[in-house]
Amino acid sequence: MSPFLSSFTIPSLIFSLFTSSLIPFSVSLPFILLHGIGDQCSSRGVKSLTQDLIDFSKSEGFCTQIVCNKVKQMKELQEGYNIVGLSQGNLIGRGVVEFCDGGPPVRNFVSLGGPHAGTASVPLCGTGVFCNLADVLIKSEIYSDYVQAHLAPSGYLKLPNNIDGYLDKCRFLPKLNNELPQERNATYKERLTSLQNLILIMFEHDTVLIPKETSWFGYYPNGAFDPILRPQQRGQKELKDVETKKRIPS
Repeated sequence: MSPFLSSFTIPSLIFSLFTSSLIPFSVSLPFILLHGIGDQCSSRGVKSLTQDLIDFSKSEGFCTQIVCNKVKQMKELQEGYNIVGLSQGNLIGRGVVEFCDGGPPVRNFVSLGGPHAGTASVPLCGTGVFCNLADVLIKSEIYSDYVQAHLAPSGYLKLPNNIDGYLDKCRFLPKLNNELPQERNATYKERLTSLQNLILIMFEHDTVLIPKETSWFGYYPNGAFDPILRPQQRGQKELKDVETKKRIPS
């Protein structure tokens, strides 16, 4: 696995991927940008990134939040489109790919720092005594119905020391990653592997996602916080085709 190259700006990095011989697709294809937690489409940073991507790619671009119904209604996307995801927005994007029945086809997916295998810490306010205390308190009830209904990151918080609680009560990520033995759905896997390209970018100095390798589907084994394993090493055979056919680092 190789580190993220910090010398690239995000827009120029994505544009270089879109136009390289390794990623053969038309830059005229429109894209949608899905932002991370604590952001919104109207924020200065997200608006600036969206415009930069439009300028670099010369393609139509849109930031959107209510995704499945929205993309079905957008005539600009009906022949296919690309997704660029930021942090939590990557899970929303994968949800569109896997769950959105009747939507236009997603051709390519570029993921920037996405918690694809979950995170072992609540990505709220960083470090410090208050944040650490909040993290402990939230974790103690993270799989309660109330927290799952009201705190978005709880849907992808995967505590290695409470896998039973995660599989039983976590409402989003176990379904997205096809981890529920009685509810595995071949359609989700087929839709994800139908992407022309799945590009996963990890930020080498990421301190928000624990572990940072979750951006590449790497995660801890059940019951421990060490070592970091690839999906197949954790018994997630359903990701084998994705890892083989797409650009998941090995």
